[in-house]
Amino acid sequence: MTNLKKNLFAALLLATTTMAVNAQPHASTVSASAAASTNIADVFGEPKSRAEVRADLALWKRAGLDEFHSGENTPDTFSREYRVAYAEYVRLRTGPEYKEEVQRQSGL
Repeated sequence: MTNLKKNLFAALLLATTTMAVNAQPHASTVSASAAASTNIADVFGEPKSRAEVRADLALWKRAGLDEFHSGENTPDTFSREYRVAYAEYVRLRTGPEYKEEVQRQSGL
């Protein structure tokens, strides 16, 4: 009887493992060289220096976007005030202010 229980348990384990494996999506057939050529920069962009991150945060605050976040509440990104502040942040981030702030943050 003990062997019967062991065999039933083994069969059940095999069946559930097979079901779990079959439920997984199949990986696409990508060559190893193509997979190895994927760079983290391709996925996330170029890494930022500490000065660049701090400059970005400073411009985010300068635009007033920090005022829209309080605790766990998310801001109303569709409000006119938020969109105006976000447009100002984008203007600062894409303008010469960003380069100036990076230089200031890096102590140059």
